[in-house]
Amino acid sequence: MNYIKQMFELQQQLNDATNGEIWTEGATKEGRQISWLRCIYMEAAEAIDSFNWKHWKDLDAKPDLGNARVELVDIWHFIMSEAIHFGDAGFAEMYNDMKPERDTDPEKLVEILEKMIAVAASANVDQSQNSLYQLFALFFQAIAHMEMDVPELYRRYLVKNQLNTFRQDNGYKDGSYVKIWGDVEDNVVAFKIMDDNPELTPEDLYKKLEEAYKQVS
Repeated sequence: MNYIKQMFELQQQLNDATNGEIWTEGATKEGRQISWLRCIYMEAAEAIDSFNWKHWKDLDAKPDLGNARVELVDIWHFIMSEAIHFGDAGFAEMYNDMKPERDTDPEKLVEILEKMIAVAASANVDQSQNSLYQLFALFFQAIAHMEMDVPELYRRYLVKNQLNTFRQDNGYKDGSYVKIWGDVEDNVVAFKIMDDNPELTPEDLYKKLEEAYKQVS
């Protein structure tokens, strides 16, 4: 499977359904302006908050690596969206066979995320810049330092993609969607489904989300 190509196709479908096909021109069907670059640096900042960087509190707290991985997948949504919007998605293909060394280096990851924030914020201010090559490179450096290869990225992306699609189909925008399923958030349930069934197709995962949601709503 070409994981990168599959993820780009799923992201295109999600954005088309959520924002209308006009989104590639920089606005939603409701006329709201879209800034994928701002989405990238805001999510990167949230990812940094997964690490114990504050010198004035929780000095012995361990980094929340699980949440950092979730935030990285969210960043990937927005990098792909910016690439589709910019019409320059092909560069990502070179990472399809990436096999990173398995090492978790929190300090290095925070440094990479800060570089990502700087690049995305600068390009957002100066719209003439094409920051995609730098963002792709930084992103794949980041997942390498979180012990994630492309198949693992795909598995995690698939969960968030189908959950986001499911949310939009079930009242997320108008506020009627129920995000807490039992005593946990929906994303916890979604990742548990994939952990229990790692070979699920997007369609099968969506069906299992429907079945789980019926027990909540």
